[in-house]
Amino acid sequence: MKKFLNISLLSLVAISSLMLGSCKNEVDEIFDEDAVARLEKAKTEYIDILTSNGGKWQMEYYANSDEPGYIYLMTFNKNGSVTISGKNQWIGLIQGQNFGTMGYGSETSLWDVITDNGPVLSLNSFNKFFHLFADPEDIPSTDTEAPDETGYGHEGDYEFDLMKYSNDTLYITGKKYGIDMIMTRVAADVEDEVYINEVVAMADSFFNAKIPQVYINLPNGVRWIVKNGATSILKMFREGADEISTAETHNIIITHDGLSFMNPISIDGYLIQNFIRQADGSLLCRDDNQTTMTADPLATVFQGTTLTWRLDLDNLGGVFAELLPQISSELKSYNNSTLVYGQISYIPANSTYAVTFNVKRGSTKINPTYYFTMDAQSDTQMKFNVGEGDRAGQLYAEKVPSMRAFVDAMGSGTYQMSANSLLAPISMRFTQGSNYMIWNIL
Repeated sequence: MKKFLNISLLSLVAISSLMLGSCKNEVDEIFDEDAVARLEKAKTEYIDILTSNGGKWQMEYYANSDEPGYIYLMTFNKNGSVTISGKNQWIGLIQGQNFGTMGYGSETSLWDVITDNGPVLSLNSFNKFFHLFADPEDIPSTDTEAPDETGYGHEGDYEFDLMKYSNDTLYITGKKYGIDMIMTRVAADVEDEVYINEVVAMADSFFNAKIPQVYINLPNGVRWIVKNGATSILKMFREGADEISTAETHNIIITHDGLSFMNPISIDGYLIQNFIRQADGSLLCRDDNQTTMTADPLATVFQGTTLTWRLDLDNLGGVFAELLPQISSELKSYNNSTLVYGQISYIPANSTYAVTFNVKRGSTKINPTYYFTMDAQSDTQMKFNVGEGDRAGQLYAEKVPSMRAFVDAMGSGTYQMSANSLLAPISMRFTQGSNYMIWNIL
């Protein structure tokens, strides 16, 4: 991010100091008073900016260049108090949750705008949900082999040089460690926890650890592969290049509207940083309005040989909804068993896919299985070609005919596919007329 300099204030202070050795005391006092007056004016203006229109702001906070960014909501009050709210794994940890579990916290502390070479936003009383990044204690985690960070901790800032204000955006720089960040005004009636949870949901819609990779699509037709998105520390390399020797890592922050890299990055000559979520779930780079971030087509993702898909038994339509209670009734009549789940997975030994039903009778579990292949008719259309079952599948086709009828219904034609997310499609719906079924990544 470009660093904005408050030239008028800094230069005035510099000029004042230079004049001390060559001007009369009376002149010195005039210039010193003018510089101080200007700083005080800037301080007052920034206090007014921070507290006006309800005083609620979103801060895109980075503790350092090795961690992802974290969203905080801050509500500044004229009485010198500020309510700071956030949700991340570090808050979860200090709340006693397991490492990696997100925790929401909100606490009121104190703030001020002080003066140095320019106006400085100082969060000057301890707030356990924010100052944890500036705490010099060892970073607590479950990793016993991690280095001891005692003396510096995350190395995060809690005071920020106020560099520029424009269009409800404050450009700030960490006073000690010099990381550029932004704050944007948020409507006063926004509920902190609702807003923060929406940010977390946005992150889940972009990346999921079970979807191996997404792509940055450049205007020149070149794609960059992006991995580890769920960690917000992206591993990126040009498609076709050697991953081990060429991969780069970049930290990002998930915002309420999209995502941003901590700093502008250059790939194939294109400078990118900020992405906004589009109506279809993809991401568009607002720096050039051409570069996008997408995933593999739904049909390609569903055919992934490393994935297992679990059938949502509570969300079936048409013939599938009709057959489910029949399966349950026939299982009970046959051997007093119950259907636990159905799932789809790839069987490497047979180089094919399989629909497996998990049937439980007392402490015994049986897995009738039916083999099939998939033909993608388009990026969002799939046809299942159902074949024979294994020994248990053949037995249950005879004793529980509705089970085989369910599988045959799957192979009755082409299904239109849709998903919960374009970038992280971990839940897919297959629809054919009134018939539909939903499969979720296990």
